Amino acid sequence: MARWKYRFGIPLVGAAVALGAASLTPALTNAQTPLLQPMSASQLIAAVIGAAPVQYSGQLQITSNILGSDASLLSSVGQGVALPEGTSQVMVYRGAGANLRLQEINAQSERDLYVNSAGAWSWNSANTSAEHVAFGSSTQESSSMQQMNPTEMADALVGRLAPTSDVTVGANTYVAGHAAYTLSLAPLQSGSTISSVRIFVDAKNYHVLAVSVNSVYSSSPVLQMGYQSITFADPSTSNFAFTPPTGATVKTVTTTQLQAMFDPMSTSTNPVTLGTSWQTVDELPATLLGQLSSSIGAKGLAELETPVVLANGETAESIHTALFNLLVLPNNGPILAGAVRGSVLESDAGALGF
Repeated sequence: MARWKYRFGIPLVGAAVALGAASLTPALTNAQTPLLQPMSASQLIAAVIGAAPVQYSGQLQITSNILGSDASLLSSVGQGVALPEGTSQVMVYRGAGANLRLQEINAQSERDLYVNSAGAWSWNSANTSAEHVAFGSSTQESSSMQQMNPTEMADALVGRLAPTSDVTVGANTYVAGHAAYTLSLAPLQSGSTISSVRIFVDAKNYHVLAVSVNSVYSSSPVLQMGYQSITFADPSTSNFAFTPPTGATVKTVTTTQLQAMFDPMSTSTNPVTLGTSWQTVDELPATLLGQLSSSIGAKGLAELETPVVLANGETAESIHTALFNLLVLPNNGPILAGAVRGSVLESDAGALGF
């Protein structure tokens, strides 16, 4: 499920953004307004996409309210909910070339992802286990891992949505002490669960400092990712090297398997898509339901499901969140998923003969 991003993602990913500073949490922006050279939306988008790579290190905070009240519902069923919810702190080290390190920290343990030109390592201190993938001569695998970088994810988002969006530049603000432009995108298409996306861009390097996603179902952002602090300087190369400690369990994996460890909902194949831009729906294999069940438990999954009668008279199961909706089609049919309203999924199901 490409849009369902992991804690390290948005970043997707993405991923990864309120009417100016006033509607954002104080953690992301400062109420002061810096004086910056005026830029049009197209000029700012071009500056972001064309920005030269920069080296930096910073503490990223990711807050997800995608599940809303269902988060407490799932916790009540006694399962360890693996879906992204709540707040995570991630240290990000971005060096020259392929060098990247993501370090997720909590009070009990630490998870790391190390990427350099030779390969990638993941490390989980909770069970003293490490996974390793060696990159070949092709740069494809390294490039794939680089997609976990927030800036690359924001670039992809802007490039994908700009043609079908109302794109404006809002009030200037400060993020983590850096003067920033505010780029706002809102759907021109109907049917999306997203009401707006705001991207906060460093005024000096055109590096994305924060992203906030607002839903039509919530008055506050359902997904926020922003640096609490960031320093633009090349981190020490020691940040990108990893040697498993003595006694650790080490497993060799593929790039896809390594990414899946940080994105439990990811699939190994590219899904068929229906619709375009804000109305994009992924047609996913029925086997994904097993992955969902493993992540949140069969009882938790059942608590989220609501029966829906389709156009052909059969019954599907709908799973609703503030950002994503899923429709599990009957008879082991595909799962339709996207950041769209349930009516869009039902219409797509009808187009598939359901």
